[in-house]
Amino acid sequence: MKSSAALVMKRRNDYLEELDSLVIPKQGNGLGYVSVFCGGGGLDLGFSAAGFKPLFSSDVMPSFCETIHRNLGKHIVESHDITILPGKEVLEKIGVPVDVVIGGPPCQSFSILGDRKSIGDPRGKLVYEYARFIREIKPKAFLFENVPGILTVNKGEDWGKLLAFFENETGYHIQWTKLNAAWFGVPQIRQRVVAVGFCDEDSFSRFMWPRRTHTDSYLKNELGLQMPREASLAFEDVHCLPNHILRAHGERVTTRYSQVPPGGRDKKDHTDRVHPDHPSGTVLVGSGAGGGRPFIHPFEHRHITVREAARLQSFPDWWVFAGGSTAAYRQVGNAVPPLMAKAVANAIAKALDGK
Repeated sequence: MKSSAALVMKRRNDYLEELDSLVIPKQGNGLGYVSVFCGGGGLDLGFSAAGFKPLFSSDVMPSFCETIHRNLGKHIVESHDITILPGKEVLEKIGVPVDVVIGGPPCQSFSILGDRKSIGDPRGKLVYEYARFIREIKPKAFLFENVPGILTVNKGEDWGKLLAFFENETGYHIQWTKLNAAWFGVPQIRQRVVAVGFCDEDSFSRFMWPRRTHTDSYLKNELGLQMPREASLAFEDVHCLPNHILRAHGERVTTRYSQVPPGGRDKKDHTDRVHPDHPSGTVLVGSGAGGGRPFIHPFEHRHITVREAARLQSFPDWWVFAGGSTAAYRQVGNAVPPLMAKAVANAIAKALDGK
């Protein structure tokens, strides 16, 4: 019989319970993936939680690789510059065929926070290295993700050229769309461009984008969809968790932040306060052009911590970010929300399975 203390124990909200269930299943789906530009591991976690077996993960930043190693482990995790990483070398290391390659080349050159040089920026050229890597690995499918800004740079010409290049370079059948993390139960408005490519035309024809479970607007209902999750759900029961280190602000900053209403913006440093009753805005990372500061906490007069930002991104509490606070914020801010990644991973698995 349960004790009286257990009976009165506060139940975690449904969002945190869903994050608690975001674990690696003991029985996989029989498919394996290779991840490059792995960052903080949003795609890696989503695909692993969907039953894919991690075979190889890599990023140019060693601390990002350490995050993957700490949380997933048991597979090859190495720091590499993709421009000098041959696909043949990866295949020799893992010793098995690869079903899916996943990755999101650095997006700063396409982002509204970056300088939007796009293909003229060396970081923009990494997308071509990604296409070359896919061609050398020869997976059954691949996933490419990036920021929505990639669609509008140079009036959309760069995106059209990039898709044509991927089709010519890889020979894969490609389709793309724009997804919003809020559609999959993430308490955040976060749009990403996602493209998937399939080597086999039958798998391509079977692929269907994952269905939305939530609307992205708290102002109107949509038939069959749940209302978007409120950001406040991410801020419950966060004390004593890893990566939850509060930043000390001076009295002047604290006083200014105390005057910012829910959903408002500080007039001096342009930092937004999370509205507790709405999905948050996009969790960002800074860039050379500025912007990307952590949000102001919805109730307290301070920046949100790495753990709170990770909660808004749908990372479970057991996923710990390596490196200092700056590296950890970068990993969180650049990540694909794991709940959204899992939904796309399941859709890819279904297309490959053929059932």
